[in-house]
Amino acid sequence: MQPIIESKVPITIGALVLTLAIIIGEYINGGVITHHLLADDNLPGISNWWGLLTIPLLTWIVISLIQKRQSKTHIINPNSKNDTNGILNRFLGALIFGVSMSILWEFRLENIMQYLILLPIVTAFFRPVYLPECLLGFVYGMLYTFGGILPILIGLVLTVLCLIAYKVIRRGILIVVSKI
Repeated sequence: MQPIIESKVPITIGALVLTLAIIIGEYINGGVITHHLLADDNLPGISNWWGLLTIPLLTWIVISLIQKRQSKTHIINPNSKNDTNGILNRFLGALIFGVSMSILWEFRLENIMQYLILLPIVTAFFRPVYLPECLLGFVYGMLYTFGGILPILIGLVLTVLCLIAYKVIRRGILIVVSKI
């Protein structure tokens, strides 16, 4: 049986079908939604139609990055185990987080959401949540509510902040603590 991470084309097609199903549902129920930046109608809007391009493209890129990371790990340490469970766990954790953020938005609980959005940055001090599978899970979790562009933009900002927290700030703290 082929590992799921090596099935780039079927997963990308699945992402396209998922996005298409959401957009068809929107179209049937009154039209494809346009999301405005900062939820302000005076600012430019981004149509969910863009998700038909961005979501499969993001999926393809993320799977490519995961495969590249796995092959690099295997070259460095040929006896290393495949990290498929870790990849799936990080993806599912980010998916749950994205769905949680979407639910908070749908129920107009932005006051909780503004603090919960910082959770990945705090988590980044302990776990590597800057990895591409986390971005993909987060975007999929927010796809229904926010479309195919805004979650990618928010996710990329969070990914960069988590990378800085994990690779720079965490490392600096560990160096200082080790010298004490």
